[in-house]
Amino acid sequence: MKWRLAAVLVGLTAMVLLVQDIPLALYLRSIESNRIITELQRDAFVVAGRSEDALADRRALADPQLSAMVQAYSESAGGTVTVVDAKGVLIASSDPLARVGTSYDSRPEIKTALSGRTDSGERDSVTLGEQILYVAVPVLSGSETLGAVRLTYPASELNQRVNERVQGIGLVAGLTLLASVLVAIVLAGTITRPLRRLQQTTAKLASGDLSARAEPGQGAPEWRSLNNDLNTMANRIEKLVEAQRSFAADASHQLRTPLTVLRLRLDEAADNLEENPHDASAPLDAARAETERLQHVIDGLLQLARTEGARIKPISVDLAEIVRERIDVWAPYAEEHGVELLVSTPERALVLAIPGGAEQIVDNYIDNAISVSNSGSAVQVAVEPPSAADARTITLRIRDSGPGLSTEQRKRAFDRFWQGRTDNSGTGIGLAIVSQLAEASGATVELLQSPTGGIDAVARFKR
Repeated sequence: MKWRLAAVLVGLTAMVLLVQDIPLALYLRSIESNRIITELQRDAFVVAGRSEDALADRRALADPQLSAMVQAYSESAGGTVTVVDAKGVLIASSDPLARVGTSYDSRPEIKTALSGRTDSGERDSVTLGEQILYVAVPVLSGSETLGAVRLTYPASELNQRVNERVQGIGLVAGLTLLASVLVAIVLAGTITRPLRRLQQTTAKLASGDLSARAEPGQGAPEWRSLNNDLNTMANRIEKLVEAQRSFAADASHQLRTPLTVLRLRLDEAADNLEENPHDASAPLDAARAETERLQHVIDGLLQLARTEGARIKPISVDLAEIVRERIDVWAPYAEEHGVELLVSTPERALVLAIPGGAEQIVDNYIDNAISVSNSGSAVQVAVEPPSAADARTITLRIRDSGPGLSTEQRKRAFDRFWQGRTDNSGTGIGLAIVSQLAEASGATVELLQSPTGGIDAVARFKR
C-alpha cells in the first residue's frame, strides 16, 4: 500500500506539472518569439537609420561604411542583413553568397517594406533550404521610401533560444518531480506506518493474543482515535472472554455440589422406599430444598449472563419511589423474620439506571440485610439526597444489625460465588449481580461497616 500511495501522489504531481508546464512552455515560446521579433525590428530600424544618408546620396553601392556597418552588425547579432534601394536592388548584405546588384523585389517582405510598411514573420527560404524568421522595414526620408532593410535569422536559432528557456522549465519540473517522489515516499510511510502497526495488532488479536494493544498517543488525531477505539474494543473482548472463562469454571464448581447432594438424597430416599417408606420423607424434603437452591443458583447464573457485557442505555428512574415500592413487597418477609424495616426517602430522587437495575439492587441489598439480621432488630433503608461536595450523586444506603464482615470480606463480597456464611444457605451470586447492574447503570457500590455493627450496603447513582 505504501508504494501504491506514493505512486498516486507522484502521478498527481506529474499531472499537475503537465497541465501547468505545457501551456507555460507554449506561452514562453510565443513570448520569446515576439521578443526576438521586437529586437529585430529595433535593430532593423537602427540599420535603416544609418543607411538613410547613403541611399539619399545615391552612393550606397560604393559606400564602404555601410558595408562595414552591415557586416559588423551581422557578426555581433548573428543575423543576416540585407539592404536594397527603392527599386529592390541589393546594395549591401552580410551574406557572402549574395551579390550586389541582384534584384530582391520578388521577396514578399521586401515588397511590403518598399511600400512603406513593416513586415515580420516566418517563411521557408529556398536559398537556405530552411525556415527563417525575418523583419523588413522601409528606409524613409520624410514621406519618400529610399529603400528597405531586412534582417533574417534561421528559425532553428529561435527554437534553440526558446528550447533553452523551456529546458529551464523542464529542469525545474524534473527537480519538482524528484522532490515529490521523496516527499511521497516519506508521506506514504508516515500514513501507512500506523496502519501497519494497527494491522499487526489486529492480527495478534485475531490469533488469540488478547493482550495485544495498539500504541496510544501516536500519529495523527484520526489514528490516535482509532488506536483508542481498538484498545477499548480489545479491553472489552478480553474482559468478556475472561469473564466467560471464570463464569464457566465457577458455574461448574457451584453446580457440582448441589447436584451431588441432590443425587445422594435421592439415592437415600430410594433405599428407604424399599426398606422403610416412612423414613423416605426426610431425604425427599432435603432433596426438594436442594432443588430450590439449585434453581436459585441457575437463576442467578442466567441473570449474570444477561447483564454481563450488555450495553444497555441507562434511563431516568425515581429511586425514592422504587425503594417505597420494594419495601411494600419485602415487608411481609421481614415481618416473618421479626425484622423491622425503617424507611427514609425524599419525595422524589431521579437517578440514571438501566431498566430494572435499581429494583434488583434494592432487592438484593434488602434480602441480604434481612437474612443476616436477628429477630427483633431493624434494617434501615434510606435514599440520601446529593451533598454539597457532590451535587450529582444520590446514595442508596441499607444498614443491618447482623454480625458484619471483616474489611477483607467486604472487599471480596462482590466476587462471584463468594459467601461470607458457612451454612451454605446462599448462592454467592446476589452481590455479583448488584455489582454488574451498578456498572451497567454508571453507579458504584460498596459495603461499609455499619455504626450498629452490621453492614452498611451503599449504592451511589448519578443524577
